[in-house]
Amino acid sequence: MKKWLFSLIIFVILLFQLTILDYFKIFGVKPDLLLASIVIASLFFESKWVIVLAVFAGILKDIFGINTLGINVLLFPLWGFIVIELSKRLSIENNFIYLGFIFIITILNSMMLRLISMFMGSIVVSWVVFLRIAFLESLYTSLISPLLFKITKPVLLKSNT
Repeated sequence: MKKWLFSLIIFVILLFQLTILDYFKIFGVKPDLLLASIVIASLFFESKWVIVLAVFAGILKDIFGINTLGINVLLFPLWGFIVIELSKRLSIENNFIYLGFIFIITILNSMMLRLISMFMGSIVVSWVVFLRIAFLESLYTSLISPLLFKITKPVLLKSNT
């Protein structure tokens, strides 16, 4: 039950990211809450459900985003799988480690999107501007993610039905 409820939360996060977060941009950058939700799901669900949720979030982001169609459908499950594997080897229970983890995943996602766009020939900004945007987005996402975790925590801690 909590898996289906979390997929509804992902949809609500998408709506929030598309509408309200536009009013909370910092230097034209807003956090990637969908990516943060996949990292959170990777810490609580088994791998097959993380992949399902990641593909769902990737489809939603690709449909409503400006990136090349299909990139997030491929990258989100990759990040979910990486988080699952790293969480088996590392303890991510400390808040500072969690924030750093979200920061690194978000900046890697931005870099992968940039490299894929570069190879597809659709680059629109210079590397300096890209690095500034990627750093700010990663910082913003990692600072907002504890609030996202606090909101989703009741769903995540429900019995596994």
